[in-house]
Amino acid sequence: METTNNVGVGSRVTKERKKRIRKGAQSNFFTLLTIFIFYLVIAWLLILSGDDWAWGGDIGQARLDNHFDAYNGRYFGNIIEMIITRNLFARLLIYSIVNTGTVFLIREILNRKVAYVYCFLLILLLPVSFYSQTYGWLAGFANYNTSTFLFLLIIYLVQKNRDSIFLCVSILVLALLTQLFIENLTIASILIAGIGLITAIMLNEQILPYISWLAGAVVGAFIMFSNSAYHMENNMRGFSNADLHTFNSTLLTEWSELYVKQNALLLVLFSIAMYLLSKNKTLEKSLLFFIPSGYFMLRYLFNISWQQQPMVVLVFELLLIITFLGTLIVVISQSQIPFSSKRRSFSYIIISLLLIAPFLIVTPYGPRNILTSYVFLGLALFELLRYTKIDFTSRWSKKIALILVACLALFFLDLHGINKFEDSQRIAQLKQEVNSGEEEVELKRLPYEFIGHDLTPPDGSVQGDRQKMHHNISLDTRFNIVNYHDSSLDKLLENEQ
Repeated sequence: METTNNVGVGSRVTKERKKRIRKGAQSNFFTLLTIFIFYLVIAWLLILSGDDWAWGGDIGQARLDNHFDAYNGRYFGNIIEMIITRNLFARLLIYSIVNTGTVFLIREILNRKVAYVYCFLLILLLPVSFYSQTYGWLAGFANYNTSTFLFLLIIYLVQKNRDSIFLCVSILVLALLTQLFIENLTIASILIAGIGLITAIMLNEQILPYISWLAGAVVGAFIMFSNSAYHMENNMRGFSNADLHTFNSTLLTEWSELYVKQNALLLVLFSIAMYLLSKNKTLEKSLLFFIPSGYFMLRYLFNISWQQQPMVVLVFELLLIITFLGTLIVVISQSQIPFSSKRRSFSYIIISLLLIAPFLIVTPYGPRNILTSYVFLGLALFELLRYTKIDFTSRWSKKIALILVACLALFFLDLHGINKFEDSQRIAQLKQEVNSGEEEVELKRLPYEFIGHDLTPPDGSVQGDRQKMHHNISLDTRFNIVNYHDSSLDKLLENEQ
């Protein structure tokens, strides 16, 4: 009789567990679907700007006909850019799949220990300068978001630590394709794969996934750098552009500005993680954890950049960065978290550094180059926070995260939507004035240009001429660019005076 009762209880437990699993799977599906729809709408609202005008017109076709020779070796990224600037359906599909896939892979790499809502929140909290040149700009998306997605996919497959033929071939092909987007990732991928292979040999792990990764990365790098653009003098992408003499100045200014100082929110979150992981929470330790991140958060909020600061302050800030990094290393090393998580945390931080290390001696370097590094810093942060007292599975923490995600998502939709409407209005007004014979016309800036890139280029510039060509406006037409203003609001203010 007792045995029968135990079987009945076990059966009920199994049914309840299956019910919870099914409910969780449905919740995850609808969360991903919502994220997909969000990016679908954003893709529809994005405005062509900057290089998009070139890739979507005759210039892009001419580059393709020349096999991108003497331009760059970003073959895969260039082709994607041509597709999404010419076909709206392809743009909606590719943009949504890639960006939703990034959120999906972040959770998968974390062994599904962190809910999708937190992974999505990490992306939505991306500094606005990073966002504007990646998620807010199709040319940036084609190279930086897509390569981030593929690189995460490589990491996910390699972490499976299996030597199946299908897995290894998939890694090799992905590694090759990922090399054909951006140069710094091409260089870093070889280094990371090589370090991973050496580590796998030392720890007696499967080495075939790393060999496949390294082989694909080397072949892809050879294809990219075979392009004549990298062997030309006075070319911004040429090997001759590398200059070791700029190391110190770049480290003090642009490099640390974008990688560390603009990531102030992540620094504060790392400080919280260190505090929670630390055993003895003394005042001295707390100051060591929070002074650097607090300083850079205040600096970020006051919109201070390196151009406004004297040399002595920049050196002081570099010392703060070194102190913070050293403290982080010590705290992770001395914490009680499992060795596997320590290893992954250090790996993600090292990967984020290697991805942008080339920019210490090469240019151009901008906010868009930080996207992949930001994602890996986020992975390291989540890996640490999992072992703190913060309960990511509690209903309250998920509700708070969901509220933040909803607010941020609606905010971005609002900004992009207003920009899209105002752009259609200004272009219609522009063409009306041009058709009436006006040789000089007024062109209003958009209200939220900070979420895009080069949305209103200067008249007479290369991008300005491309904008005119895209809208079939004569190059002889002069644009009088003015700041955004709402005429109805102007009338209201006039009536009140």
